[in-house]
Amino acid sequence: MTFFRKYMGLLVGGAIALVLVIVVSVLLFKFRSEYGRVQSDLQSSLMTLERLHQRSPFPNVDNVERVRENLYELEEYLDMLLGTLSRQQIESEDMERAAFPSEIERTVRRLRASASEKEIRLAEGLAFGFDRYAAGNLPSQEHVPRLVVQLRSVEALCSLLFDARISELVSVEREVFDVERTQEDLLDPGAVRRPGRAPAVVAAPATRVAPQGVEGLYTKERYTLTFFASDQAVRDAVNSMIESPMLMIIRNLEMRNEMGLGGVSASARLEARLQPRDTPRPVAPGQAPRETVQPTLRDDRLVAGRERVRVTMQVDVYRFEYDEGVEEP
Repeated sequence: MTFFRKYMGLLVGGAIALVLVIVVSVLLFKFRSEYGRVQSDLQSSLMTLERLHQRSPFPNVDNVERVRENLYELEEYLDMLLGTLSRQQIESEDMERAAFPSEIERTVRRLRASASEKEIRLAEGLAFGFDRYAAGNLPSQEHVPRLVVQLRSVEALCSLLFDARISELVSVEREVFDVERTQEDLLDPGAVRRPGRAPAVVAAPATRVAPQGVEGLYTKERYTLTFFASDQAVRDAVNSMIESPMLMIIRNLEMRNEMGLGGVSASARLEARLQPRDTPRPVAPGQAPRETVQPTLRDDRLVAGRERVRVTMQVDVYRFEYDEGVEEP
């Protein structure tokens, strides 16, 4: 007992050290097997990488051929899609600037004749958005191709409205890009030009000559049409634009009842029709006069629905860059 009491601390420390040695031995044995597995996986990965390095460079011939076939199919699909979208679209024309006012005159004459044939009223002095050139002014030569496209597009849009039997065409607005400003106006827009003073050199247009869109794919022009029509005519006009081979999108459509533009409402007009007549019918002696009630016709019983509406329509007309005569190499 004296021995254990004398060396108690040493015995306890030795027991703890023995336990720790056993635990460390077990962990070493366990991690040794795990280390062997990781080392085996690493060697396998290195061998796979070495085999890949010894192969022919990527991509190989089969992959290149497959990608080429996919590209050809996509180009065929794009060509077919552009051909469908560009069917019967307005194409630009080569025209001299001196011939453009005459072309406007011929176009306006055709539209007026068509409107007269269909009994459609046109606003007085309507030049379909080309007032400046209808007066005889000449455009810049660089503006002529886009102006011709706008002129043809306006004629096509107005023809659709005329075929829908609208009542009156009030105005046609195109996307103005050909406003030329002088250098003096650019420097001081609020300045008043002195009488008899010659204008300065004409500067570049205020807006870009080319229409908006994606270069090499499509362009678009916006037109604003204001007209009076019945509900049925408006529906026919919208449907004709949807069915047209030309791709056009109605961006905005505002409709207001004509009676709401400062006129008499339909209900007030009906009330006036139902008022008793001023001259009563003759009655026999001794009988009290009877109040005369005016019979109502079917049209009188229609409170609303047959009035014209004032329509303001914004239409985007698209043109696609497609030439079927050019083949891709």
